[in-house]
Amino acid sequence: MCIHPTARSNASGFTLLEILLALVLIGLVLSGVFSVADGAMQLGKSMGQARVAETRISNFVTQWRDYFETVPPGISLAAGAEKAARGSSGNLFILGSQMPFVWDQRLKMADAVEFGLVRAPGPEKTLNLVVRHLKRPLDARRDDQFDTLAELPILENLKQMQWQFYSPEDNKWFIDWDPKKRPKPPLFIKLRFAFLNDTREHEYTFWVAGDLSGQIAQVPAAPVQQ
Repeated sequence: MCIHPTARSNASGFTLLEILLALVLIGLVLSGVFSVADGAMQLGKSMGQARVAETRISNFVTQWRDYFETVPPGISLAAGAEKAARGSSGNLFILGSQMPFVWDQRLKMADAVEFGLVRAPGPEKTLNLVVRHLKRPLDARRDDQFDTLAELPILENLKQMQWQFYSPEDNKWFIDWDPKKRPKPPLFIKLRFAFLNDTREHEYTFWVAGDLSGQIAQVPAAPVQQ
């Protein structure tokens, strides 16, 4: 009788459990990689949006400062005459000066400019600041009758937008401005605003050129030397 020995294989294989564990490990690694990549993309997107927002704020503040520091004498300024939206001080209307935020040549022919606050559509009901260039029609029958030449949003997703006006005659700040009571424009305008998804509050004070006669104290003459 001949007995044949059992053949043994030297090849090493993987069990089903080891394969499953390897697949789970690979899945975890890939998930981590995609999570890091998605986080980096979201961070880059948010940083890009923040840069755009900061640029818009910077351009807006620069335009406002350049505008108010060069307005000629004799402008008529009114603010807060209408019912204001919650979180705002109402609209700001300026008649009789060069036009700010001009992106078209025909807008230089406007007679007045209005900075209006409107509710944005949607459940959050944020505020948008828009600039309107206005033209008085030839057949106008009222002093407050104007046609809108163009309207452009300049700040969006605002939580609040409020301005105050400093009167040198009264030596105090006002939240509205009536040209019938105060025909001269204010000496300073303070602007305060905040965005919905930003905890910061922005505040800027602008000097209004206008007519400075009577607004700057006279310097007393030096005594004559005997």
